[in-house]
Amino acid sequence: SSGINAEYGRLSNSYPSKQLPIATSFAYDSYQTERCYTLIVYGKVAKCNKIKSCYFYGTVGNDFLTVIVHCLQKQFKLSLELHANIKKFDIRKTNLKFELVLYKEINGMWPNEGKHKPQSKTTTEKSNLEYFQAKCIENTAVSHDSRLVTFEFLGDFYAIPPLGSHVYVYNNDKDSLIDKKPYTVFNVIDSRKFQLLVKKYENGILSSYICALKPDEIVEMQGFDHFIDMNVLLKVKSLVILAAGTGITPFYRIMKEISTNQNFNEHSCTLMFYNKKKKDILIPEELDQLKNGIASIEITHALSQEDAEMWDGLSGRINSSHLDKFSNQSIFLICGPAPFVHLAAGLLKEKGVSKANIKEFVG
Repeated sequence: SSGINAEYGRLSNSYPSKQLPIATSFAYDSYQTERCYTLIVYGKVAKCNKIKSCYFYGTVGNDFLTVIVHCLQKQFKLSLELHANIKKFDIRKTNLKFELVLYKEINGMWPNEGKHKPQSKTTTEKSNLEYFQAKCIENTAVSHDSRLVTFEFLGDFYAIPPLGSHVYVYNNDKDSLIDKKPYTVFNVIDSRKFQLLVKKYENGILSSYICALKPDEIVEMQGFDHFIDMNVLLKVKSLVILAAGTGITPFYRIMKEISTNQNFNEHSCTLMFYNKKKKDILIPEELDQLKNGIASIEITHALSQEDAEMWDGLSGRINSSHLDKFSNQSIFLICGPAPFVHLAAGLLKEKGVSKANIKEFVG
């Protein structure tokens, strides 16, 4: 294995662009009081989007800022030198409204927010990746071979990464043949902290590096790449997730969204989670908690190498009998090692599921 746990995260088979509801435009506004200056970015999307949300990342210093607001396939850049220094700021985000509240170091009215740099207040296709540093603040074992690593952004960098996005982690060994690998953002704690769930592979250069991190160690990263539009999942009432091992990583945040978003109150979501043995099952308690949400969520574990006396649940590798109960009209999300993804996709195609309803998360 190459040591990549979340080489998964990009939808290799997404809807044609003409069928995707897109962010049509952004609007920018601002207002101030004696105490603070507030910058506002609104995302405007097609009416067919029931799920309306934006994400952001960027740098905010005491006299400058560069912030990217991301909504579906597009992004809005705001980059300027502030009129005067600020002492702190707050981020407020509700659906398609992003607010950056700048608290002035010295109270008083500004003539304007400051000098906008070239490309500020422009809308582009999402493509640019940002380099940043993050500090390991906790590294916890979640199984015999996997670790949950919590990072905090350093300096003035802040982010709420899009669902399904991943970061590129750079190798600290500059002489290595592998300089970076993508890892799915497993969980977002707040705009300063996020988590990666990483399986350590015997010959995995990057996975070994990440799993061995100690608190206060600093890692070079780049992000954020790829995302999933939750409006796609609203198209049908039934969603089936097929995950193997650390292939669960891109789906945890998606399932959290489904369990808490009112738009999914009439939807069902089934997770088929494949592992070798019980000890290999990742985050079982966290997954069980999702079953208490808005949507109807069912979780089935399947083990391929567990002793019969130790396991009375579903056994064996994924096969057609495991999929018979699901409608061909369901949307199927697949993630895991390449052989698992290829086998699962092949079984679904044999079952008669249309290519448009099969979403493979690959590297």
